[in-house]
Amino acid sequence: MNRSFFLCLLFFCTLVSAQVSFTSWTNSYLQINSYNGNTNPDAYTVTFAANGNLNMPHWRLSARLKQNITSGNGQYTIPANKVSFQPISSTGQAYPNPIPSISEIGIPLNVVLQNNDEVFLVPQSNVPFYNAPAQPNGYYNLQLKYAMSVLGGSYLGSFPAWTTFYAPIEFTAYDQYNSIIGKISHTFQFQIGSITGTPPIVDEMSLKVNMNAANGILEFKSMQDYTNGTSVTYSNGLMVTSSSNFQIKVRSLQNELISASGNTIPVGVIHLVLFPTSTVNQTIFPITLSLSNQTLAKATSSSQSSYNYDIKYFTTAQDERLINAKPEDYSTTLQYEIVPQ
Repeated sequence: MNRSFFLCLLFFCTLVSAQVSFTSWTNSYLQINSYNGNTNPDAYTVTFAANGNLNMPHWRLSARLKQNITSGNGQYTIPANKVSFQPISSTGQAYPNPIPSISEIGIPLNVVLQNNDEVFLVPQSNVPFYNAPAQPNGYYNLQLKYAMSVLGGSYLGSFPAWTTFYAPIEFTAYDQYNSIIGKISHTFQFQIGSITGTPPIVDEMSLKVNMNAANGILEFKSMQDYTNGTSVTYSNGLMVTSSSNFQIKVRSLQNELISASGNTIPVGVIHLVLFPTSTVNQTIFPITLSLSNQTLAKATSSSQSSYNYDIKYFTTAQDERLINAKPEDYSTTLQYEIVPQ
């Protein structure tokens, strides 16, 4: 089962604002009747709207679980990482360009909730809110629809039939300056039905980018950093738990590091390698960042085991793409993922 998390890699940061309204609504009820879990294909819809000329690049949309997913009587809890969002569609109206697709925006295909952590449904849009209407105050509208899934597994059998759980989630939209466009909270309900049959044997896998590495910063403080390359290492930045053989993968959600003024550097100037704190049955693959999903590590696990990794980001010596770049803050967003071997 895939697990995706996000890391912002920053060079230095500046950003742009616009009058955009942020509204959303939900189809908040989901019933689970089997060990396979269930999906609500129409769980969450968000709308961004404006009138007149509009050009707001690099906007973001996040979700944050405000408290544990707890039953009405307070006796039971569903782990946050059993619940995830999947994008379904992007619709709306704009002029003269069509509304961008899910892939054009750069929306991750599966975003897993985390306790006490903000996760990004749109980590950093690849296309702006853009409108250049033929008539004054021409209307702009972008609507994103998301499904919500509750992961299957034997854990569902530990809850009494017809137990209802509540998941209060806060959604926040940001502009390119990291200023808040809007913030809305919704509460989703999951009801466990009468689950029968034999629970499936499911490989348990989880991956977490720890707080010390959640916003990676690679700085260039002197000419020597450009000439010789620079690096930063986050100790125990990545934690994995798995009951079977696994791979850790990573990809950049943008093909360029982008500054607030729109200048870019190819994302391939950044290199990444993991250093496991344990050497048991692991193979490590240093990579150069790209849009492709690349394998960072492979490991053998026959029981529920935990693995910690140091994360190192670095550049190579005398990279002209960095030497010739304008001195600004540049950023991209990384998606880490754990999958079975």
